[in-house]
Amino acid sequence: MHIAVVGATGAVGREVLRILEERDVTLLGMRPIASARSEGKSVPFRGEDVPVTVISERAFDGVDLVIWDTPDEVAVEWMPKVRDRVVNIDNSSAFRSFEDVPLVVPEVNPDAARGHKGLVANPNCTMMTLLMPLAPLHRAANARRVICSSYQSVSGAGVAGVDDLYEQLEKLLPEREAVRRGLVDLPPGRAFVHPIAFNVIPHVGGFDDAGTTSEERRVASEARKILASDTEIFATTVRVPTVVGHGISAWVEFERPIEADEARALLKAADGVTLEDDPKTNRYPTTLQSSGIDKAIVGRVRNDPANTNALGFFSACDNLRKGAALNAVQIAELLIDKNWL
Repeated sequence: MHIAVVGATGAVGREVLRILEERDVTLLGMRPIASARSEGKSVPFRGEDVPVTVISERAFDGVDLVIWDTPDEVAVEWMPKVRDRVVNIDNSSAFRSFEDVPLVVPEVNPDAARGHKGLVANPNCTMMTLLMPLAPLHRAANARRVICSSYQSVSGAGVAGVDDLYEQLEKLLPEREAVRRGLVDLPPGRAFVHPIAFNVIPHVGGFDDAGTTSEERRVASEARKILASDTEIFATTVRVPTVVGHGISAWVEFERPIEADEARALLKAADGVTLEDDPKTNRYPTTLQSSGIDKAIVGRVRNDPANTNALGFFSACDNLRKGAALNAVQIAELLIDKNWL
């Protein structure tokens, strides 16, 4: 099996390489591919520094499977050129809504990958944080309506987002009084339109005419596609000043009454989920705790006293791992193991 990783020098691409090493995926070769900006660079993989190949049609010669982590426009440009030659797993949002492109989370809908047409889409990282606990609950009690808010780390905006946070923190740490009074005078960052240090920004993605962001639309549409349901989902996505790990606070109304204890039992038994739910001993999910973890951590499970069919929970998930790189590698493992290439 020869695998290529496009975007191998980026944050998620490097995470893909680390996970391929950690999970000891059997490979005959791994080819890191990136744009011309990375010409001459190399990436570490299994004890060696592997030279980066600049993207071109010839860069995919001899490759069986490609994991992509690129901007949408790059995926749109290159996917038609390679889709008939190799199997592709795409982390961009460019093709997720296409009817003939399966959107796959191996713990939730693995059979969707069967019969793919050369392309399998990897879902949105914020949606993943919601989906991992929602899916087992939905299977048991049919989720009718979800209202959720996200707490998204700056790494979701790439290296520029992380740099914005650290640079702004360094500038504002000595300015305690100015921060307390909101008298913060910073130049625009590279990733965010407002200062992210000591701040939360209810703006992830572009706004439509109704005031909904593209990220909020993705959370709803992708969850419905993966669950194959018509569940109503209303999301508010918020950027927070943490480095890695997304959080989701969710209220879910089901078709039937579901007690918190039943929900905990379902979550405890679910693949890809760790239940951390004992508030009396301060055990509950945090986004920092989720960093570097392969599973979503779920807790604060509780019933809505005003609605016997509803309950709430909090979920935290590493947006670079399960929210992106790990799920892509898991899809690759699924395709290889099932001989679905």
